[in-house]
Amino acid sequence: MAGPTIGWKNPNRPARHYGTSTGRVPGGQLDPCDFDTPPWNTWPGPRGDLFLPFLFLRANAGDLGARPVVGPFWESPDVLLLAGTDPAVAPPVPPELGQTALAGKPNTLYAHVWNFGLAQAPNVVVEFYWCDPSLGIGPAGAHLIGHTVVALGARGSARSHAVVKCPTAWVPSFVNGGHECLLVRAWDETSDGLGTPQWDAALNRHIGQRNIHVMAAGSGAAGRPGELLLPAPATPLTLKVGPLYGEAAQVRVDRAAPHEMPWLQLRTGTRGHFPAQAPVTGDVVLSPPTPIGGGPSTGGVTGTEHQVVGDDQQVAFSTGDAVPAPGQAHVYRVTASQQGQVFGGYTVILLG
Repeated sequence: MAGPTIGWKNPNRPARHYGTSTGRVPGGQLDPCDFDTPPWNTWPGPRGDLFLPFLFLRANAGDLGARPVVGPFWESPDVLLLAGTDPAVAPPVPPELGQTALAGKPNTLYAHVWNFGLAQAPNVVVEFYWCDPSLGIGPAGAHLIGHTVVALGARGSARSHAVVKCPTAWVPSFVNGGHECLLVRAWDETSDGLGTPQWDAALNRHIGQRNIHVMAAGSGAAGRPGELLLPAPATPLTLKVGPLYGEAAQVRVDRAAPHEMPWLQLRTGTRGHFPAQAPVTGDVVLSPPTPIGGGPSTGGVTGTEHQVVGDDQQVAFSTGDAVPAPGQAHVYRVTASQQGQVFGGYTVILLG
């Protein structure tokens, strides 16, 4: 029996199903049918008061598991990595936070998984994926890296959360300019399933998503005016837009202050400390949408916002800002929305 949903204004975009029934017997009397299997969405009380696990990965530093996420949901502090190190020799916890991966080398991925439920979670499956840079994540663009199982205690115990290491190395390439997204899913096999939608970190607390910039070993910041100035080859960053589920989308790029991106605290290693805002020295733009695989657009008008129609479209991000000075940064967020609701995004950081 389908329950109510939390979803999107676009009715075709997958939503989150949930139940509202308390499961209490009407009138306080029992009859034989009350002993049949209850509907899948029947709960005997408020979800937070049940003797069940409540698993989640944070979308931001203050996240307590409420969904939908308010603000960017693709900057999870709970998706971590150790660059240039194989899992076989990597420590159980990364020695540094906020690292970015090295292309062509083994990288170890980690997930910080939480249980805020009253019951332990003895069989938590943790799956690690990489995705091509896309503003809308779906199963077609997700590639499994590896998975593992961990046991977590109930909230208030010493084991209510844990950093989990992926047993399989991730060796990214410079496809799409070396930029990838990482996605982690965690659920308990018996008492806190994955739920729906199965790939949407905005609505599903079992999913953590982090955009990742892959840095080439030994490369330095370089570029020419109008190009993406990152410590990697100075080429525009190409982003897939869909899936759009039958409705046009608006894609735009905005500047953000470094202190508006909580994830940057992982880079500095100090709570509340962020790089300073670098001076603006150029334009930040998106190319007009083009078919996926066709390369950046060579025609049309670049700008900060475009309308995109169809699932086979991509846009290219570029900036003419100069490389920031030490201790400074530029932060750019590319977002995709339908009817004013942001369903996906990608964040680019230029660090001095």
